[in-house]
Amino acid sequence: AGSLLGASTLRGLSPGAPSPHDVPVRSVRALAHPRAASESSDVAAGLGERSRRGDSSSTSRRGSFTLGRRRPASSAQTSSRALETASTAASTSAPSWKDEPAIGPLGIERAHLPRHVAVIMDGNARWASERGVAVATGHEAGVDTLRTIVRCCGAWDVAALTVYAFSHENWRRSRQEVEHLMSLLERTLVSELPSLVEEGVRVTVMGDMGMIDDNLRAAIAHAVESTETNTKLRLNVALSYGARQDIVNACRMLATEAAGGLLDPEDITEDLLGEHLASRTLPADLREPDLLVRPGGERRVSNFLLWELAYTELFFADVMWPEFGEEDFAAALGWYAGRQRRFGARGIAA
Repeated sequence: AGSLLGASTLRGLSPGAPSPHDVPVRSVRALAHPRAASESSDVAAGLGERSRRGDSSSTSRRGSFTLGRRRPASSAQTSSRALETASTAASTSAPSWKDEPAIGPLGIERAHLPRHVAVIMDGNARWASERGVAVATGHEAGVDTLRTIVRCCGAWDVAALTVYAFSHENWRRSRQEVEHLMSLLERTLVSELPSLVEEGVRVTVMGDMGMIDDNLRAAIAHAVESTETNTKLRLNVALSYGARQDIVNACRMLATEAAGGLLDPEDITEDLLGEHLASRTLPADLREPDLLVRPGGERRVSNFLLWELAYTELFFADVMWPEFGEEDFAAALGWYAGRQRRFGARGIAA
């Protein structure tokens, strides 16, 4: 999966602070999308978006995937002050999405569109290697693609988009790559937040946030809080997430409740287990994606939403994520529109 973090707790990068491995976004846009080279205005690095658990009670459950461990008040206050400063600067300098090229009409009836699309953002490093540029350049180009796909979802009335930003296994990556991705996520959260608010995008994050540093934690919490009343699109980010780990955690929570006499094992159902999974950041009717899109040429789901993908249509594309654009996404939706979904029955299509 396209990664967004690394192998250990990292500190010391304030929101908006450039990493020594960062590259100018405008030059990356020219590499990934040649037409963007002639566009005016700078474009801040991509669209990283994250949040806390959906309901407040779930964050206190033992073993659950939460926004992370409680930090000392002084540290949280320091992060909050730094975030306020960075947010003020970003709100006056970041370009609006309205400055981006308009998203064209899709030409598919809403009844034939998926309500929830999940995306494995794959191929950033291979895209960079093919061009002889740093992996960091590939990640920067990847967040630019993410912005485009989020805008497409908003324009084409897709209700929810879940993106695989950083997997549980991605913690094994090098510290250098982790530091760049940490900085990239902070910067994009801060710089893109005004547009997310303006365009009605609600940000949520699912995954294990226990290893995220205070500055990033503050940026995530701020994005979640600032967009919690938005209704146009649910942007759900899987960050430090693994489906197997998620299912194990859910089982542990149910086992703990049963051992404590709070739950009869006979009462455990699919729906009850689902209420203990990380995807509870989304409304119950949106938790199972209708369509999974994976660019990058691989044909696997890579420990992503294993429970939720039971009846999801799977679309694989050979194009790398930094080159995956509006036309590619439209092609995936068009493919989905031609599918017949019977959910194991006969004569029942959806």
